[in-house]
Amino acid sequence: GLMLEEPATTVVVRRPDTFGGSGPGGERAAAFARTCAASWNLPRGAAFQVEVAAAPRPHVGLGSGTQLALAVAAGVEALTGGALRERAFDAGEALALASAAGRGRRSSVGAYGFALGGLVVEAGRLGADKVAAPAGASPLVASATLPDAWRGVLVIERGCEGLHGDAERAAFEALAPVDRGLTAELSRLALLGLVPAALEGRFDAFAEALGAYGRLAGVPFAPASRLLPFHDSLARLLSRLAALGFKGAAQSSWGPAVLAICPSQDAAEGLVAALSAEGLGSTHDLAVVRLAARGARLRPID
Repeated sequence: GLMLEEPATTVVVRRPDTFGGSGPGGERAAAFARTCAASWNLPRGAAFQVEVAAAPRPHVGLGSGTQLALAVAAGVEALTGGALRERAFDAGEALALASAAGRGRRSSVGAYGFALGGLVVEAGRLGADKVAAPAGASPLVASATLPDAWRGVLVIERGCEGLHGDAERAAFEALAPVDRGLTAELSRLALLGLVPAALEGRFDAFAEALGAYGRLAGVPFAPASRLLPFHDSLARLLSRLAALGFKGAAQSSWGPAVLAICPSQDAAEGLVAALSAEGLGSTHDLAVVRLAARGARLRPID
């Protein structure tokens, strides 16, 4: 997983008399607060108002649901006996927040990214084997902060959503087991390609490994992803990015979000200008984004 600094998730959690939510995804945020209250067996009268001040567009592959859930859980915990001070979170704390909010059953990448930012690599699970606590979380294998100069260009087709909810669960249930040879190659790319290149600041090596990882990671999901209405346009976008010389581009989750890694702000702005000149801005949202150098932070307010 590669965490982005923007689009950001920002929530304000307060202690009123009743549960409630406002802002984009406010009802979903309030539901996460209720789930946390039940998970922690809070008193019957405990209630929380969640204002979603900022949030990414949902269901496009940005992990917005997990980040929203963990942000709400962090606020609820702080207001019910937790550390009510400005603070960051370690990996164990983030996993516990995810468990309380009912997230992380399929992957722990979002929780580790919430805590650490940057690039995170988890071990995954073999079948039903839950190899680590808490809550059967997948172990964190490696993490790295990417060079400050690097940027991403985020390209998201408008009017499209990736699989989520019941449709996503059904898709996962229908997929065949992942070939172990493919898993081995993905592991090699992650641990011998992405992580060392990130730690050493070797952009070309990182970009090449990211592009290769993205292509291979999509193979097991092809039976479901090729049925999505934006499948062909996304494939054309990735081909065009490669033709423009941006090898480090990959689809995020089910899409339609695509991230192209760039060595600098100038290179990222140049890519946006090139895509806009070709008319892509009429159908897609284009943004230069920073790669997150740290994880989430909690801050008390008056």
